[in-house]
Amino acid sequence: MWLWILSSMGLIGGLIIISGYLPQIIKLLKVKDSTGISIGAWLFFLIGNLLLLVYAVSTKDLVYITLESLSCTAILLIVLLSIKYKHKV
Repeated sequence: MWLWILSSMGLIGGLIIISGYLPQIIKLLKVKDSTGISIGAWLFFLIGNLLLLVYAVSTKDLVYITLESLSCTAILLIVLLSIKYKHKV
């Protein structure tokens, strides 16, 4: 029971953190301009999250596999949108 509570707390906390990517994604889609966004920084975040995903898979931790997969997807979307909308306006 206690492990289920801790896993749920970890999942909820991770989802809250991942939801922090949404404002950036929404802004990129609305404004279609990535001026001021550091693609290099987002690439570092992506590399770090990919390494954490490898670790999560190796430990078979379903909560962190899920969270890191979602996080990598969101960051990759931000990077791709930033490249697509670089100097568009």
